[in-house]
Amino acid sequence: MRKNWKKGAEAMNIKLVSLPLLALIISGCSLSPKLDIKSVESADIQISGFNVTNANSTINQEWWKEYNDEALNSLVDEALNNNKDFEIALLNISLSRASLALKEADLYPSLSAKGGGARTETSEEAYTSGGRRSLFNDFSLSAILNYEVDLWGRVRLSNEAAKAALLSSEASADAIRLSLASSVVDSYFVLVSLKEQLAVTEDTIKTREQTLELTKIRFEEGADRESTMVQQQSLLTSAKITKNNIEQQIAVASSALGILLGRDVKDLLAERTILLAVLPNDIDVPTDIPSSILENRPDVEASLQQLISSNELIGVARAAYFPSLSLSGLFGLDSADAENLIKSSASTWNIGVNLAAPLIDFGRTGANVDIAAIQKDINALNYEKTVLNAFREVYNALASRSLLELNHKNALDYEADIARTLELVRYEYEAGNVNFLSVLDAERSLLSAKLARIQTHQALLSSGVSLFKALGGGWTKGND
Repeated sequence: MRKNWKKGAEAMNIKLVSLPLLALIISGCSLSPKLDIKSVESADIQISGFNVTNANSTINQEWWKEYNDEALNSLVDEALNNNKDFEIALLNISLSRASLALKEADLYPSLSAKGGGARTETSEEAYTSGGRRSLFNDFSLSAILNYEVDLWGRVRLSNEAAKAALLSSEASADAIRLSLASSVVDSYFVLVSLKEQLAVTEDTIKTREQTLELTKIRFEEGADRESTMVQQQSLLTSAKITKNNIEQQIAVASSALGILLGRDVKDLLAERTILLAVLPNDIDVPTDIPSSILENRPDVEASLQQLISSNELIGVARAAYFPSLSLSGLFGLDSADAENLIKSSASTWNIGVNLAAPLIDFGRTGANVDIAAIQKDINALNYEKTVLNAFREVYNALASRSLLELNHKNALDYEADIARTLELVRYEYEAGNVNFLSVLDAERSLLSAKLARIQTHQALLSSGVSLFKALGGGWTKGND
C-alpha cells in the first residue's frame, strides 16, 4: 500500500513540475502597459537661476534650522507633534503598509491545521447502506496547503501597486509636513516682524512724548506757538494708533500660529518673549539650482507613485480575462479509533489542482479594465499638472525674491536718507530757517521708513520660505 502511495505521489509530482515552469514563463510578460514617464528635466520650461544640470541635489528635510533660531525649531517640532492633519497622514502610511503586507502574503502558500472528531450513524434508506444502519467514529488531524499560482502576474502586480501606494502615502505625509513647517516658519517671521515693529513704534512714542513735553515748556515760555504743540500732540496720537493696529495684528497672527501648533492662543501670547527681538538674516540662495531637484518634491513624488500604482492595477484587471490556477494539498491522519490516530497506518494525503476560467461575465471584466485605464490617464494628467505647478511655484518664488532683495536694499537706503533728513531739518528749525511742519513730516516719514524696512525684511524672509517649499524642502548641492 505504501508503494502505491509513493508511486501516486511521484506521478502527481511529475505532472505538476511543469506548472511552476509554465507560470514562470508566462509571468515574464506583464499585463500592465509600459509606462513612459517624462523626467522633470524634459519639461520645456526655462527659469532664470533654475538650470537643467547633472548636479547632485538632495532635500534638506529640516531646512528651517538654516535660520539658527532655537525658538523656531521648537515651534516647528511642536506643530509636527500636535497637528491633526499630519497625524492622519501618518496613519495613512500605516494603513498602506498593512495593505502591502497583505498583498505580499498572497505571494506565498498558506498552511493551516485542521482537527476533528465525530460519531456518525448512517440511514438505513441510503443507497450505500444495504438496508442496515452503521455506527462509527471518525477522528482526523491534518495540515492543509493552498497556493495560487500567479500565472498572469496578478498577485505580483497587486503587490507592486501596493508598494507604489505606500510610497505615495509617505510622500503625501512629507508634503503635509513641508506645508505645515512652512506655515509655522512664515507665521513665526510675521510675529517677529510685528514684535520688531511694535518695539520701534513704542520707542517712537517715548521720543515723541519727550518732545511734546519740551514743546509744552517752550510754549509756556513763549518760545513756541500753540499750533506747534498741537501738531506734536497729533504726531504722538498717530504713533499710538499705529501701535494699536500692530497689537491687533499680533493677536491675529498669534491665533493663526496657535492653530498650527494645536494649543491655546493665550499661552502663545504669554510666551511671546521667546520670540527673537529682530528678524534673522536672510539665507543665501544658489544661482544654479538644478531642475532635477523637483523630482524630490513630495507632491511630485506622491503623484508619480499614484500613477505607477494605477498603471499596475490595469494588469490586475486584465488578469481576470484569463484562467486562475491553484494548488491544494492535505497530509494528515484519519482513524475510527482515537487510539490508532497516531499510527502510520492512519496516514492520509491528498493533492489537487483547481483551474477556474471565466466564460460569460456580461462585460464586467472589460468594464474593470476600462476603469483602471481611465484612472491611470487621470493620474498621468495629475502628474503632469503637479510638475507644471512645481515649476510655476519655483518661478514665482525666484522672481519674488529678486524684487524683494532690491526692495529691501532700497528700504535700508530710504531709512538712512530720512534719518539724515530729520537731523538736517531739526538743525534748520532750530536756526529758524524752516517751520515745524517740516520737522513733523520728517519724523512721520522716519517711522514709516523704519516700519517699511522691517516689513520688506519679513517679506524677503517669507519669499525664502516659499522657495524652500517650492523646491520640496530646501537644497544640499553635491559635487558634479
